[in-house]
Amino acid sequence: MSRVRADDYEDKMQAILDAAAALFAKTGYPSAKMQDIATACGATKSMLYHYFPTKDDLLFAMLDQHLQSVLKAVEQVMGERGTAVQRLSSFVLAYAQKSAQSRRRHIIAMNDVKYLPADRQAPLLAMEVKIIDLVAALLHEVHPGLSKDFYTPYTMMLIGMLNWTDTWYRPGGKIKPQDLCERMARLFLHGFLAEATAPAGAALPS
Repeated sequence: MSRVRADDYEDKMQAILDAAAALFAKTGYPSAKMQDIATACGATKSMLYHYFPTKDDLLFAMLDQHLQSVLKAVEQVMGERGTAVQRLSSFVLAYAQKSAQSRRRHIIAMNDVKYLPADRQAPLLAMEVKIIDLVAALLHEVHPGLSKDFYTPYTMMLIGMLNWTDTWYRPGGKIKPQDLCERMARLFLHGFLAEATAPAGAALPS
């Protein structure tokens, strides 16, 4: 396949994914029909099936692309120089930026992966677990005195805060994106660093 044809193929595939993301976010994955997706991106149904034989194939490609992008950004942050606190602030910014750049896909990733068969969910969930493990390791660097059982729950709290920001935050408001990320990082860090050390097996602090 020539470079021009390859680029054209990628452009058309991306247009389909973008149209599908908008439709899934609006109507929900179960309600969306392949014909609706074809209409939304100005393609014939046969052309759509050429790129994605099933709706599950389309959803998987969309979520795989999104999570690959997020994972790459997180891995880059973890490899940066600087203190653990500085890298945590960089993570908050990078994660929020990746989510904002593909807001619809991020919401779909949270809500719709459950509709895929278990074998298609597995590689997507593996990427999510890798992201969680990377952040948990960073939190251990930031505050190494806690029980090892605490870092994953704190990671889930941080990622949960970042994920749900997509449902309400509007970049055109009074708080600008950079400022919001800095405020979220400070809010989390102040609480996290205030947690006292605890012996292994102890209950999470209340």
